[in-house]
Amino acid sequence: MKTRLKKRVLWIVVSFIIAFALIIILQKFFAHCEGFFTPDYPQADLSEESDYELIFLQTGLGRSAADKLITQGEFQVILDIQDTFFRSADVECVSLLGWFTREDRIEGKVAIPLVDLQPGDIILTLSTHSLGWRHGHAGLVLDEDSVLECVTLGKDSVIVDASHWNTYSNFAVLRVKQSDEELREEVAFYAKENLCGIPYHLSSGFIGEKAPELDAPQFGMHCSYLVWYAWNHFGYDLDSDGGRLVTSYDLLHSGYLEVVQIYGMDPRVFILDGN
Repeated sequence: MKTRLKKRVLWIVVSFIIAFALIIILQKFFAHCEGFFTPDYPQADLSEESDYELIFLQTGLGRSAADKLITQGEFQVILDIQDTFFRSADVECVSLLGWFTREDRIEGKVAIPLVDLQPGDIILTLSTHSLGWRHGHAGLVLDEDSVLECVTLGKDSVIVDASHWNTYSNFAVLRVKQSDEELREEVAFYAKENLCGIPYHLSSGFIGEKAPELDAPQFGMHCSYLVWYAWNHFGYDLDSDGGRLVTSYDLLHSGYLEVVQIYGMDPRVFILDGN
């Protein structure tokens, strides 16, 4: 009996060591196969007369962000962003939930400014990864300084400072196409009043209705689902594949959304997607 017990204990210990080693390998190597993007095409000369597609390819700035800077007489900021967009960055993989969930952040100085955050915008990153799966993270912009997020397991949704978003190794700011300012502000107000302090549930949308009422038993949210739920309340289904699980990738490729700004991502992907 003692020998059998020792073998079982040894097997448990060995299994634990193997599992832990596998997690480290997945998180340290596999998760970083497609991380920070640096353009593999030439840096071009830009002017205020450059077309929007060229500006986007060179800076990651969409039409609204580029227009904002140009009309404010800040074309030099566009050129500064272009230089940073083409520059490689030192990326650090930091812990969010031990080795299980980690995220990639820019080391040192903030990489690039957030140019045109408006209420109701969607902001997301693909820098967050669990067990090697780069699932990303998303939030709903309330104003230029704050974002509503489901941050991590075990914590309720909360309003956080927007400044942490441009420390990720990549990010995208998206806006619902042809939506007016009044609607976007209404969505942001609804989310602030109703979706703050909601428990974190990975299973949101899987059981029962995909969009249950707020007072439904065991109602909860995860980051991408929060964004989806807020806009779905106003008749916009931002889940690009229509499945039960809403991910950052589903939001990123939604036909309802256009790019305001990206960083650390390949602009050509968005041009092909029609954004």
